[in-house]
Order: sequence, then C-alpha cells, then structure tokens
Amino acid sequence: MSRPLPPYAAGAGDQEVERIICASMTTGSDGLFAQMEAIRASALRHNPPLGLHAVLLCQAGWFVHWAEGPHGSTGALMARVREDPRHHSQRVVHQSRGKRFLQTPWSMMLSPSGEPAADFGRRVTELRYMMDRGRQFAPTSVIRRLSAPLQLPLPDGESDPEAFHRVGVCSASPNGAFDLVRWLAHRHDEAVASRRFAGEADMDSGSDYVEFLEDGQPCRVIAVSRPGLLHGLRRAFLPDWPQLLMLFSGQPRHDAALMARVAEACENLPCTPTLLGVAASASAHSTLARQAAQAGLDYVATDPVSPLDCAAVWDRVREHLRNSGPPPSSVWALPTPRLAA
Repeated sequence: MSRPLPPYAAGAGDQEVERIICASMTTGSDGLFAQMEAIRASALRHNPPLGLHAVLLCQAGWFVHWAEGPHGSTGALMARVREDPRHHSQRVVHQSRGKRFLQTPWSMMLSPSGEPAADFGRRVTELRYMMDRGRQFAPTSVIRRLSAPLQLPLPDGESDPEAFHRVGVCSASPNGAFDLVRWLAHRHDEAVASRRFAGEADMDSGSDYVEFLEDGQPCRVIAVSRPGLLHGLRRAFLPDWPQLLMLFSGQPRHDAALMARVAEACENLPCTPTLLGVAASASAHSTLARQAAQAGLDYVATDPVSPLDCAAVWDRVREHLRNSGPPPSSVWALPTPRLAA
C-alpha cells in the first residue's frame, strides 16, 4: 500500500483545502438531536456553495465540528459557529492543509456515551495542550481520541497513543461483519461498542467495534454496514485503516456489488487501505482482484475459507497483521500561521 506522508498534501490537479476541528461545550442537554438536525439543515443551505464539507459530533455534553474547505473559508465558518448560542468555549484541536478527507457535504454522529463532560473535556484540553507545544494528530486521530479513545495499554516504550492495529470489516452478507466483531468480543471477553451515524438525508447507519490484545499488540476491529461505507465520516476514516477486511458471500452479484461499493467509498481519498479478501474459493478471488485493480485498489487474497468461519477468518487476518508491521504514526506537523482559539 502506498502511503503519502502526512498531512496528505494535495497533488497536481487536486484542490487544496484547509482542515479545522473545533470542540465546544453544549449549552444544554435537552433536544440535542433536534439541535443537530437544525444545524444540518442550516449547513446544507450555506456550506456547499462555499465548497465547505463538515462533520458534527455530539458526545458527553460536547460538540466536535470538523470542517474542510478552500483557503479562508474554514476559519470564517468557525468564527460564525463560535457565535452560536447552542454552545460555548470553542477550542481548536486540529488545523492542517492538504487533500480533502470529507467527501460529502455533511455527516454527523450522536454518541450514547454516558461519561461525564469533564472526562471528555480533559481529552480536549490534552489535545490543545499538545498543539500549543507544536504537536498535533491527524484529523481522524483527533476524532477517535475524543469520541472513542483506546481503552487498552500500549506496548512498553510506545508513546504514540494511536500505535495500535485498526482493521475495518465489511460483508456481502447482511450481518457477517457484525457477527465477526461479536465473535471477537466473546473470544476476548470484551464489550462491543456501537455508534450511529447520519448523513445529509437518510444515510443513517450503524457501526460496532471491539478492541483486544493480539500477540501483545492492541487491536481494534470495526464493523461497517454496506450503506455505511458511503457515509461521509466513515469514508474519512478509510485512509486511517491499513486493512479493510472484505467477507464475500460466494454469490457473484452480491460480491461484485460490495467491491463496487468499496471502490466508490475510496474514490478521491488521500490514501486507501489494503483490501483483505475472504472467499470460499480461489476462483472468486481472481474475479474480485481484477475488479479491485480496475479501481486502483490493492487486493490481498487470503487462503480460501468460509467467511462464516470466524476462527478461520481471524487466523488469516492475524497472519497478515504479523507481516504488516506497526501502523503509521498519527503525529502531524502544525501549519503556520494557525488559528489561536
């Protein structure tokens, strides 16, 4: 897999965008989903003509707003957002320039987390503290560290909080990806975490993940529904996953549709994951590998195995992880000049 160095600079013919992430405290806890829907309606009226794409998260009494757009537009947007009475105490936790991560005008996530606002706030403060000292993290890392920080210990001597395996998984069958996550959770006696996402209109979808130690290394496996692959926030995380596990059903029409959906989700992203294909026959792999190559995607065919055999599937993934090395660093340089808020 070819991975350009952060911050994924815009290449020839690519539009360079500014990326800004701000965190702020909600003014009240009542009607937050209705507030987010109202913000979505306003954003979809005003942002697209300016080339602005945005994500809004709400968790533990905090809003997190990630925006990307042409030079000057994101700073102006955040200045306007700062005056909105529905939140206060806005803090910039990421700022960079380069190729666009957010491929859709709008997406959002409302997390059911019951943690205290003070705990979330400590993570915001830590990210801002590091920015003030010349160190920041990739935008996907910022979102994850705020909304779903790793709960497992890092290996001895490791200081990068994002130094853990991240494996996305999707399936041509309705529940295969989620079944694998539940199987891994049972095997390691860990809990499954769930998130709900929404897009511009009716792109609501779910995602489950589980984290555990694999050969002494922390690992997170994230199940994504087929509709969820085109969700703006989910697409933004694809460059952050070195591997995307694809469980094929053996039905050519469904398998080709899943590959087409993944290719569409990866289109125009700054970087794409290696596709790990699981199929019951070698002949299925050859067809799917050609389809991936036509989309410019790297495809690795695992030894034939039933995608319903979770133990055998994970054996193939474990072998790939052992050979793939550590995940890339999530530390990015700070741009100059940058916002002070």
